[in-house]
Amino acid sequence: MNSVEKVLTTNSSNKEKKTNKKKIAILNAIFQKGKISINDLMKKLNISFPTLNAFLVDLVVQGLIIQHERGESIGGRKPNLYQLNDNLFKIVTVEVRKQSLKIQILDNNCVELVPSKTYSYQLSKDKSQLKALINTVRNYVIEAPIHWDEISGIAISMPGLIEKSKGINYSYFYEDDFQLEKQLENEFYKPTIIINDAKTSGIAEQYYGALKGKKDGVMVHLDWGIALTFISNHSLHWGKNGFAGEIGHISFKEEGELCYCGKRGCLETLISGASLVEKAKQDIEAGIPTVLNMVNLEEEIQPKHLIQAALNGDQYAIQLMTTLGNKLGKALAMILQLFNPEIVVISGEFAKASPLLSSSIQQQFHTYTMKMIANNCELVASNLGDRSNSMGLVRYFVKRYFEENLG
Repeated sequence: MNSVEKVLTTNSSNKEKKTNKKKIAILNAIFQKGKISINDLMKKLNISFPTLNAFLVDLVVQGLIIQHERGESIGGRKPNLYQLNDNLFKIVTVEVRKQSLKIQILDNNCVELVPSKTYSYQLSKDKSQLKALINTVRNYVIEAPIHWDEISGIAISMPGLIEKSKGINYSYFYEDDFQLEKQLENEFYKPTIIINDAKTSGIAEQYYGALKGKKDGVMVHLDWGIALTFISNHSLHWGKNGFAGEIGHISFKEEGELCYCGKRGCLETLISGASLVEKAKQDIEAGIPTVLNMVNLEEEIQPKHLIQAALNGDQYAIQLMTTLGNKLGKALAMILQLFNPEIVVISGEFAKASPLLSSSIQQQFHTYTMKMIANNCELVASNLGDRSNSMGLVRYFVKRYFEENLG
């Protein structure tokens, strides 16, 4: 149970239940904006000043919200801003990657409550490794200085084709009639959500990063795989099932390599961390000169090794990044023509390689995109770093909580 439920849950009269429903609506409106004035809350919720002010006083006394520093004002007294208090929700965030798990506990304001730990882990297409994931999460929480009863829920990001409403990942841990999200919720006895990692990063960018305040934008999440997140008219675009943005599985090369999705020539076989690693392995075996030949890696080559080698000046790795940037830029040029975004954000592991990718991408924009479209689109790298997924998970978890409790 979270702190909101502890304070507002009641078995009393219908009047009190209606009052608590209104308070949850207020908390949701505050959460959506981050910080908000009473005047903006009045407009958003259509509640009179005396009624709203009384609710806000109650919520402050109950410790659910705090009055923050005063906001901006054209003239006269600056308004107080209201924000959700810390520690209302304590959320275990789990980032599932191809070869690792990263787990930490954050509160609703993305304050770190328990430091993150990263574990070796092999993501599986079937359910064979699911038990290992569950046990790793349980052991992490057991060792944490927060009791399991205080945990509000589990939020998990992972690659794959994830159906939003059903909590099914059709790419990993999949069997017929098996709902991954429901299974995990039954295992943990806690509210549990799963969400595609690109969507998670997109949510983080929308509320905390480069997409904040942008009306129309695109985020390309480039890691082991590649996917897009779209912001249209200030809203994240999910598509019918939550599959929007799966650019990695657009057929980009006729009779190309076989992709794990079963189709040939997918963009992901040409532009992704997985494709780059595979090429590097082949070239190293063929004797191509690179510092990667001389590094005694304790683990299998990963995208981060190629990126670091390129940033350190390795000519072979730099050429890999240049080629990647050219292909990525050409693919994104099509997106620019279709959606005319005001900004494109590079996120994921390859955001760290943006100094090497940006010029190649921009060149392709100007080569394959109309001048007015290319000139009116900004290209930036995410500045959220390794916290991107966990911040997006927190945001999505709390958003889902309010949606489900407002009906």
